[in-house]
Amino acid sequence: EKAFTDHYQVVKDIDHGAFGQVILARHLRTGAEVAVKVLPKSIWESLVLPEILAMKTLNHPNVIQLFQVIETHKQIYIVMEYGVGGSLFDLVPPEGMQEEEARRLFRQIVCAVCYCHKMHILHGDLKPKNVVLNARGNIRIIDFGFSIMFKPGKKLTQFWGTLDYLAPECVLKEVHEGPPADSWSLGVILYFMLTGQRPFTAASMKKMLRKILHPKLKFPWHVSAKAKRLIKKILTVNPRVSPSAEEILVDPWLNQGEEKLPFHDVPLPNLSDPTVLTMLFDMEYDPYSTWVSLSQRKFDEVMASYLIIQQQISQGAGCMKPLGRRDAPRPCPRDPSIFPALPQRRASELALHTFPLPCEHHQPQEAKESGQKGFRRASVPAIRLRFLHEKPPTPRLASQHHSVSDLPQPCPSIAASHVSQDATTVHPWGHRKGWKWVRRRIAACLRRLCYCTPSCDGENEAPTPGEQKPARFTNRVVPT
Repeated sequence: EKAFTDHYQVVKDIDHGAFGQVILARHLRTGAEVAVKVLPKSIWESLVLPEILAMKTLNHPNVIQLFQVIETHKQIYIVMEYGVGGSLFDLVPPEGMQEEEARRLFRQIVCAVCYCHKMHILHGDLKPKNVVLNARGNIRIIDFGFSIMFKPGKKLTQFWGTLDYLAPECVLKEVHEGPPADSWSLGVILYFMLTGQRPFTAASMKKMLRKILHPKLKFPWHVSAKAKRLIKKILTVNPRVSPSAEEILVDPWLNQGEEKLPFHDVPLPNLSDPTVLTMLFDMEYDPYSTWVSLSQRKFDEVMASYLIIQQQISQGAGCMKPLGRRDAPRPCPRDPSIFPALPQRRASELALHTFPLPCEHHQPQEAKESGQKGFRRASVPAIRLRFLHEKPPTPRLASQHHSVSDLPQPCPSIAASHVSQDATTVHPWGHRKGWKWVRRRIAACLRRLCYCTPSCDGENEAPTPGEQKPARFTNRVVPT
């Protein structure tokens, strides 16, 4: 739809689900690749709205970043960060990951879940496919379609998620508090990361439920005792005694070789970075509209550009602004095709133009009638000086279009940029001929001043009808 394609270019499809699809797109302003979830507006209240509210609330380095929400008559476009490293499900080898790498990644997953619970948000569908990696190999939790806001101590009646990672209380459809269900999913994810297999598999639904309610875990020989102990502690059927995400975060195995990472609240991002704002203004975003968008956290096109640029800077990717289909290069003051160079005055030229320039005579008629004004240097007066022999102009009403001849004209290089292509080209040595013409005019004026004045008798008398006026300067003396 046009509301989406005005700002993004579709690259390819990523995934299809029961409710919609996820596509890879490119942000036209910054060139960054983004993931876009396209959902029908018919499921707005049930799935789309909770996901959008959750993503707008969360701000954590291991939670996917929301960029923009585009709403049309039929669809909702949720534009978010793209995990270029792929999903955790595709990253884990069949025999499992090395414990050092699994510990690093799982630690980030638990940090993100712990943060979500502190913000009173339950993910509801934690699994390896909903965990992706960014360009630096760090975790991003995605897909908050089943998320829900919960209140501590209040029971929940919603049941959702993928059966392989579903907690026993959800399988039994019992009322539950919420966070223990996410903790159970964390234990299943850790087992999958270390072994490459899911802990609960069966040929039928009935057998699958029996294995979840009565877990009997088997570990390969390479899994350490501390890792086994942590998984067994997490996969406790009784939600009242199962560890919370914050308790998992301080487990000895998870902090082995690492400094303890006490939980800390992550404030909302500062949306007043002067570097990013300068880049936005260079992209010709309106300053006031930018301030309104960021202060109200609208998650529109302006805020999307801000967050994308901020992320590119933090990841060291820089901000390369490719031109969109409707974008054009901004005019550069050094471009002679757009901003012609002003004529340079030679030392022999007068500072004030007291005569018509040569290009004034060579300009086509349509250029003189176009009404465009040429560039004027500081040394050129606004009103052209007249010769002594010229009569002062008669007063007239000011018109909307002034004649070009009344203004100081630019040199041929400038005048050519304002006239049509069939304009007559001025010769490079036109100035030299112009000076010769000026010298001849000055000499003629001096010769006239040197002449003796004629007799005044009857000079000012009007001739009678049929009588010719006597010729002027009849008593002129030719200098010897």
